[in-house]
Amino acid sequence: MASRKSFRRPWWVSMLLVLGIPLLALAQQASKSDAELAREGAVALATAHGDKPRYGGKFLSAGNEEIPFYDMHQTSFGGVYAAIAPAYNCLIRTSPYDPLALDIIPELADTWDIGDGGTTITFHLHHGVKWHDGVPFSSADVTYTIERIMHPPPGMVSPRGPVFTALIERVEAPDPETVVVYGKGPSSLLLPLFANGHNVIIPKHIVEQDPVNALKTRVIGTGPFKLKEPPTTTLWKYERNPDFFKKDLPFLDEIEIHIIPDPQALVAALLSKRIYWSDVFAHANLDRDLAKSTAQQNPNLIQALSEAIRREAIAELGNQSGAVGTGNYPVGPWAMPREMRAHLIGYGSDMAQRIAHAKALLASYEQDKGKIDWRKLKLQCSTNIKFSCENAQVVQQLLKKINVTIELEPMLVAQHRGNEVSGNFVLSLLGAATDFDDPIDAFGQWFVTKGGRWYQRHSLPELDKLFEQQKFIADPEARKKVIWEMDTLAMNDAAYLILHWFDLHHVRWNFVKGWTITPNIRSTNARMDYVWLDLKEFPHTR
Repeated sequence: MASRKSFRRPWWVSMLLVLGIPLLALAQQASKSDAELAREGAVALATAHGDKPRYGGKFLSAGNEEIPFYDMHQTSFGGVYAAIAPAYNCLIRTSPYDPLALDIIPELADTWDIGDGGTTITFHLHHGVKWHDGVPFSSADVTYTIERIMHPPPGMVSPRGPVFTALIERVEAPDPETVVVYGKGPSSLLLPLFANGHNVIIPKHIVEQDPVNALKTRVIGTGPFKLKEPPTTTLWKYERNPDFFKKDLPFLDEIEIHIIPDPQALVAALLSKRIYWSDVFAHANLDRDLAKSTAQQNPNLIQALSEAIRREAIAELGNQSGAVGTGNYPVGPWAMPREMRAHLIGYGSDMAQRIAHAKALLASYEQDKGKIDWRKLKLQCSTNIKFSCENAQVVQQLLKKINVTIELEPMLVAQHRGNEVSGNFVLSLLGAATDFDDPIDAFGQWFVTKGGRWYQRHSLPELDKLFEQQKFIADPEARKKVIWEMDTLAMNDAAYLILHWFDLHHVRWNFVKGWTITPNIRSTNARMDYVWLDLKEFPHTR
């Protein structure tokens, strides 16, 4: 009888998954890299890792978020990413068998060369690639994609644009099959940037007609799957792309993604095998976003709220296990030491002292500005993102310790995130995810002036200077010192509070093969091309 497997997504759990690889696979990998094997074909790569994939079948998946539009470059929504990823490709991707999502293999680029001391990457594109509408793919699509992310047209939101502009000077296409990316300096993040699942290549011939809106309602990619029919609010149907440039992929014939917002209905569907897996919070590995739109004018007010919120209570009273942290992943290489973190506003161990400080900050504010009418300050949360309103209730209770009573303003996540983007909020609690455990990504999106998700709209010029300073520091220890200065500024400013880094959970039936959990929630594994169903009715050849 088949059984269910449950996984947590923290990076250290993922490391355990490599232990079951047969010795034969290890011997083969010793002689060839995953990139070399991938060039030989998907079956060669799978075999080297002990898989014997079967062809065919319909994969049944589930999400719990509405899909407001289809343009991955204009959103950080995990639901959008999971629904759209099977249709597209990146220049490169991470190996579907690497539990750390660090081993890079070819995708639209067959090979690449790194030159000029790590500041230049030349991508040599795969031959014979076509878009789903039959138009040939070329380097013009790549340069257009990168330029659009870096320099979005008026009216377009580009969350990852600041990360691209922090690292890239320019991009050129000397011929239809070659792309050259010129970096601003040597960075270990430059190459992986193009293997991040959100940074897919888009069709220039489609998008240039309406750069802001063309992909909001259309899905035209080069990917292993193409839409079988127009999606609805509850169902996405994909079929295998017969013209996919990797001829032995995908292994599946079809994918169905069911949008099931009700958690009980989702569990029932999983247990009855009406779906085969659930990975429903794919966009939220960081519970944050208690952001204050008027923080610049009222720093004492938001700092008082930060002092009153005991971060550990989010895990104790909510439903997410995880860790207390600052702007950097708390168990990663750039994490601020605990003893240093204890001196920040909102992170001290003496809660009585913190509560007293919070009350003093509020008293100082009210002496200067007048009495606060807390009834007018509402905390927005998302009803269809489970942790959002649950954790908002925890925050609501914690603030009562400083005699602050606020009301919650629940709404659907599409409206909620739209309010954050437009600035139509006073307090907001939602989730945000990073794609890389590197401050260029986290701080470039959340804290740097006009970053991709700079919802607090509060500039810290000194932080901006430190951000530029640390980007290309080669010595990790020297870079850490600058990063911790940057982190200290952001946390003490408190315009954008980090409440909790939490674990993500993944559940699937054990006949679902070819998919490896990784710490990168934008993993290109969401492409689903290497996934196969270990059921006897499906053959090992197509």
